[in-house]
Amino acid sequence: MTLPSRTAGEATLLRGRGPGYVRIRAVPLLTSEAFVIDVRKMAEADRLVTFFTEDAGKIRGVAASAGKSRRRFGGKLERLSRVRVTYFEKEGRELARIDSCDLLEESFTLYQDLVVAATLSYVAEMVDVFSHERESEPRYFRLLKALMAAVRAGCDPTILARYFETWTLRLHGLMPALDACAHCGGSLSASGARVNPGEMSMASCPGCARGGAAQSGGAERARSGTLRLSPAALTLLEQFRKSAPGDFQGKPAPQKSAMAEVINLAAAIAQFDENADHC
Repeated sequence: MTLPSRTAGEATLLRGRGPGYVRIRAVPLLTSEAFVIDVRKMAEADRLVTFFTEDAGKIRGVAASAGKSRRRFGGKLERLSRVRVTYFEKEGRELARIDSCDLLEESFTLYQDLVVAATLSYVAEMVDVFSHERESEPRYFRLLKALMAAVRAGCDPTILARYFETWTLRLHGLMPALDACAHCGGSLSASGARVNPGEMSMASCPGCARGGAAQSGGAERARSGTLRLSPAALTLLEQFRKSAPGDFQGKPAPQKSAMAEVINLAAAIAQFDENADHC
């Protein structure tokens, strides 16, 4: 894992003690490019800020007097603003201390559009849920950076939301393989796929799904819980897999039914993962 870069000159502090003093080495400051994921009010003017950093994954820290200090934090703590954050951590403490932020790309103007604002809030919540504390995820960081560039370029935010959902699940090992049936090996592109909520790691062709339901002695019960992915939905998911988010600018909107199937798949996978965590 790449460690955050240290700022130059690890200063020392002088503390008076009687007629002399002792020399205390300061905690080194760490600097990383980051996205602001969440900001919450604390006592007085302090803010609890969650950053998704390029070098150290998710970091939560206290920005002291952020509500008052315009020089250090003014206009820089908007959700999904891209910043260069400087912070330090003390061993045994859960929260970092945020020293300062330099604004690289603001997000405030993006929130003027209600659909874009809703999409960005959803994306920020997704990053908060799936990113790992103090663990670098460079591919996920690059994904978020590319997505924000696509939002600024005017891509359809509803398509970008589905794109980000599926890639978030893929990068965290939760998206099933959808190119071939897990049982017979046949292609799924023409027939569509069936995904059982109890086996989210694999997809079946309709024939194998029917055979499995019959063997379980409850075809009707199995059909009611099985997710169906049409060829159009599989084509859309394959486009997501092969394309950058900006590639969808100016392209025709996908079929609404295919988008709905992708939404249902992502929701079912997320629910399955949440249930597994609680077992």
